Amino acid sequence: MMKNITRTRAVSYKWISRVIGIVWAFLTACFAILNIYVFVQPQWIGDTLESPRAGHFGLYSHCISTTSDYEFDCRGTWTNFGTILNSPFAVATFFIGFSALLILICLAAFILFLFIRARIVYFICASIQIVCAICFLIALIIYPSGFDNDTVRSVCGPNANDFYIDTCQVRWAYIVAIIGFFNILILAILAFSLAVTQPISTVRHDNLDTKPVLSKYGEVNGAFDDRTFSDQRHELAI
Repeated sequence: MMKNITRTRAVSYKWISRVIGIVWAFLTACFAILNIYVFVQPQWIGDTLESPRAGHFGLYSHCISTTSDYEFDCRGTWTNFGTILNSPFAVATFFIGFSALLILICLAAFILFLFIRARIVYFICASIQIVCAICFLIALIIYPSGFDNDTVRSVCGPNANDFYIDTCQVRWAYIVAIIGFFNILILAILAFSLAVTQPISTVRHDNLDTKPVLSKYGEVNGAFDDRTFSDQRHELAI
């Protein structure tokens, strides 16, 4: 009876681990989309009704309205860092872009589940995700130090300075980036947890598959079979 209960618990534990792994993989794919989306969107900060002119700024690109017809003039590209407004924006662009590359490598590493132990794959992906979290944190901290710029002041007001955007406001892309940081950090911790628990699940499953040896005293472990002791006593007698 106890053996059946233990076997049922082991099977349940194994399936729960697999379900959590599937959820982790799905959320990792969602973060990859979020990472790329945050990288390309020029809506990290932007104007308000009190701003001198309309405009918004992203990591590498920015759009500012003209004074005549209020059409937006957008500039900046990630393929040429010389077009980025200042060094802090360029550094933030590099780290968010590097994070996007790493998370795509992490997704590609899922194929390793077919060839090597899941424990190793989880450790690899967890390490990559930790680096992604560090990249996001660096970008989120460094980006506001680029507000001390004449182009930013033309939209946000003359008092805009490091970590102060005066009349501008934080846009949704910056907020999503903050959410993405906590998201990938939690996923990395979850991946490490799955990696640590994998060996335990395997050992329990193997032990439960071992068939007991039948003896006149009932089901016992093969190491304590009465026939083994009988053979040993016979050898000693000889």
